[in-house]
Amino acid sequence: MIKRRKRIVPALNTTSTADISFMLLIFFLVASSMDVDKGLLRQLPPPDTHEEPLEVDVSKDKLMELKITADNQLLLDGQPIETEGLRTRVSSFVTRVGNQHLISIDADPNSSYETYFNMQNEIVIAYAMVRNELAKRKFGQPLSRLTNEQRDELKALVPQRIAEYYHSPLNKEP
Repeated sequence: MIKRRKRIVPALNTTSTADISFMLLIFFLVASSMDVDKGLLRQLPPPDTHEEPLEVDVSKDKLMELKITADNQLLLDGQPIETEGLRTRVSSFVTRVGNQHLISIDADPNSSYETYFNMQNEIVIAYAMVRNELAKRKFGQPLSRLTNEQRDELKALVPQRIAEYYHSPLNKEP
């Protein structure tokens, strides 16, 4: 009779598998970028040089006043407006007035960042809409397909003219 031999199946040594997995996890957490692109793209003014601010008179028909109250209500020239309607109002204002326009923003310190952020997004979208329409008329193609020089030309024709009022402890309202 034929004797059957017992075969021993070699086992893998898995004692270091957990260590290797942990090291890989740490490596990928450190090496990967988890940036969330959320915020406002603004070019900040240069540092304060303690010079007297220039006062410029702006006629009422070239000024759009936006205010966010403490209870997060958005006011356009003193009248309540929904955030969704702001886009069309800003784009028609900028188109009507041209590059002499000024948008004044006054946000109460107790208002929420979300309201302020949504208002700023609507303003940026309105400027993009105006520039896109001008690009189609002037260059025959949308803003996204223009060269950098053409975009700079449009930015000069339709500049973002926004003045923001900041409340600080030194800046008391009368």
